[in-house]
Amino acid sequence: MAVPKIVDHEKVKEELLRPCLRLFAEKGYAAVTMREISRELCVSTGTLYHYFPTKEFLFEEVARFVVQEDVRELREFQAEMRNTNSLEQLKSLFEFAENREEHFRDMILLACDVYRHDSLKDESRILEECSKIYRESIRAHLGIGSKDLENMFFGILIGTVFQRMLETRIVDFRSTFHILHSLWPLMTNINLFEPSSKAEN
Repeated sequence: MAVPKIVDHEKVKEELLRPCLRLFAEKGYAAVTMREISRELCVSTGTLYHYFPTKEFLFEEVARFVVQEDVRELREFQAEMRNTNSLEQLKSLFEFAENREEHFRDMILLACDVYRHDSLKDESRILEECSKIYRESIRAHLGIGSKDLENMFFGILIGTVFQRMLETRIVDFRSTFHILHSLWPLMTNINLFEPSSKAEN
């Protein structure tokens, strides 16, 4: 008698979630249907609904999966930079964003699509929660003692990605970092940076 195949449901779920950000960005979350999603993922609609009963549930799972993956990778960067100064940590943050530029571009496109539709209140709330997690991760990575500075760096990173969508040849992550590098003495002299332990309190 054949031995029943053991299905790793978490692995299957992850494999379904991973390509969905790009899919939502390309087709538009509001416009794409579950049938189209299942076709793009090469699974039956029954399988898709088994893991994600609604498109709204799928959106939430995709958003949380993407953010968790990003935070995990940023923490790995942080561990590698543990014994470096805050300027080197900032440089590594920009390198992290540059290496994942296409990924963050997809997130911007998804956010724009969601905010175009007043009916997608729950999705907007989820994106707001994701934004908060990203900002907190930046603060932990840099050891920032100022929420205003945390917001500023997040805005600069997202703004750089967005501007490069419009003017790829005009701006890049390295030139943006070099501008911040020149402002670094001012930032450090007014004590905007504190030890990470303080920033987390």
